[in-house]
Amino acid sequence: MKSIRQSPGRGSALLAALIVIVILSFAAAGVLSYSMTTYRNSMRQAILDQAKEVADSEMEYLFYEWKTELLAKEPVANVSCLTSAGLPNTSCPLVNASQPTLGVCYYDMTVSETPFSASEAGWDISRILVYNPIAGTSDGSAQGLEPGTQQIGRNYYFSAEVSATTNNPIVGAVTFHSGRHFVFSSTSLFQFAVFYQGNLEIAAGGNMTITGPISTNASAYMGSQSGYTLTLSDYVYYFQDYNGASDPLSGETDRLQGTGALSDPVYNPDPQSSAPGDQTAQRALQVVKLASQSSFIGGVDVANDIVTYAAAYSNPSGVPDPNEVYRAVIAPPPTDGSGNPLPEDPVVASSRMYNSAALLITVNQSAPGTGSITVHVGTAANPSAYDGTFASSLTAGSSPIISSIRQTVTDPREELNGATGVNMTTLDVGNLNSALTSASGALATNSTLAATYNGVVYVYDNTNNTNAGAPNTLNAVRIVNGTTTPNVADQNGNPLGFTVVSNNGVYVQGDYNTTQINVAGQNINNPTAIMGDAVTALSQGWAPTESSLVISSREATASLPTGANGVNPASTGTAAGMTVNAAILTGNTPSTTAYNSGGVQNLVRMVEDWYDPDPTHTGTGMVLTLNGSLGQLFTSDFFKGPYEGNAIQTGLPNPSDRIYLQPKTRNFDYDAGFKSRSPAGSPTTTNFARGDFFFW
Repeated sequence: MKSIRQSPGRGSALLAALIVIVILSFAAAGVLSYSMTTYRNSMRQAILDQAKEVADSEMEYLFYEWKTELLAKEPVANVSCLTSAGLPNTSCPLVNASQPTLGVCYYDMTVSETPFSASEAGWDISRILVYNPIAGTSDGSAQGLEPGTQQIGRNYYFSAEVSATTNNPIVGAVTFHSGRHFVFSSTSLFQFAVFYQGNLEIAAGGNMTITGPISTNASAYMGSQSGYTLTLSDYVYYFQDYNGASDPLSGETDRLQGTGALSDPVYNPDPQSSAPGDQTAQRALQVVKLASQSSFIGGVDVANDIVTYAAAYSNPSGVPDPNEVYRAVIAPPPTDGSGNPLPEDPVVASSRMYNSAALLITVNQSAPGTGSITVHVGTAANPSAYDGTFASSLTAGSSPIISSIRQTVTDPREELNGATGVNMTTLDVGNLNSALTSASGALATNSTLAATYNGVVYVYDNTNNTNAGAPNTLNAVRIVNGTTTPNVADQNGNPLGFTVVSNNGVYVQGDYNTTQINVAGQNINNPTAIMGDAVTALSQGWAPTESSLVISSREATASLPTGANGVNPASTGTAAGMTVNAAILTGNTPSTTAYNSGGVQNLVRMVEDWYDPDPTHTGTGMVLTLNGSLGQLFTSDFFKGPYEGNAIQTGLPNPSDRIYLQPKTRNFDYDAGFKSRSPAGSPTTTNFARGDFFFW
């Protein structure tokens, strides 16, 4: 038998082949594993990138919701209030710009939430908004300069956290977490010494110094008449032109309306010392052209509102008017002809003092005769809620809050414009103070009012004068006995301040808010404001019976009129003048080709002889001092009589009569205390900022 022997070379080759196959198999497996890993990582990164885009869009949505709801002073949508442990917190206040204390709360927006876009279905979205109060402060906010200005704002800090999760059959669950800090800033308009929504004009007819910042959303025309000096110590912000030119270094003597060139203001950061010699350089430092208009009613698209809510923002002539959006701060909510509410921009609605006032005092006369007059006190939600609480003092007793109702008087400026009279209702601030703050007063006896009192009192005569048998007349509120205003502290011991608001014209008689309050051992002015369609200063000696007399019998005096009731008690310290310590927000009659507005110095109107009053005619005159802040946010709707100055007005019943004679001395001082303590219910500018990112 032949022996068969395997060749050693062939076995080695086979073994080598097997080894190569094994090596190639492992290499292929490695390549496949690497490819699969790379694919999975690539897919995971792609999904993670998509998750980031989804999370970013959700962050934008959260920012939009947060901003929108804060502007509207409403709770953030789909929010449940939680404690830090994630449990429901029923005592937690709303995230609400109208409440000074936001509280330590966690706002969880994960409940019933859907993704920002339907194309992102399949994503599990979580949004959480946490308010981060500043420990040791009265309301959890921090104070700081508003960007680009010298105004101090209250800053509220929030942390926004968003996650986006999806499940993929290959890579499993993929989650992206994103966080960002939000900041809400609120700055009182009363941090400006003067602010105008329209053209700002000052043609000082006497020496005048303005010590606070000035701002206008239109043009500024500022200077003094021959022989006088206007001194500006702070910034001037303007949007269109400054004294007739877009460049503040030129156009120094132009004026918007009137005759005669104005003298350029003196720019002096320290009016107590000599003015800088290089006035052009100093003007360049103090005068700032705005890149965009200031947000006096932040978050509102006025042009859109008068189209979308035309019925709500129509003027008394029925024409949609941007002025009605700005004027909303003093106006009641709009209604149709049957008294039903009209839809409006919720942000504008939130700015209405009518809606937020702690006390709403309404006067109405439904038909001729005093028997048809009603007076109620309550809130916007229930206008007669506190009738019982104030029953003994509202219009009755020896110290009535409303001391006269719809008393007919004459305002010569409005008479010249065709008004046959003014129906004046008198608010006695001293009696209101007692009815509120005494030991047996409303705040001590009515727990609901004590819990909601915010210092804002809205007084409104909403009578239809045609129905009341008094056509061509105007409604007004007179404020008297106001040397001491109500001083009520919040839960942290800080003064709430006191604000009187009316949709009517407002007359302020005699010294106002001159009794200081003590805060932390320091005497300061009670932070106080007056808001109305028009604001007129009446001397302490003014009496309703003299309102229809000629100017020689309408003399501004510091003494009480004979037989006066409900008028200021004898003034102390200002025997030769009148002092109003308050922020004033009101309307004007803007300049046209036919007449001028009267300027800042006449924004607070007058109807008496302040120049050379009786009894001695010595020529010393009455001094009018306004200490606070002046603002024109709208054009007057009702008190529309044009400014006419000191000249004889032949259109008055007595053809040699005048509307008023200006004071020889008119002081205007900015109350710097408004930078740290704003009057109750102050209108604010608002700013919303997104800060740094963080990951969690």
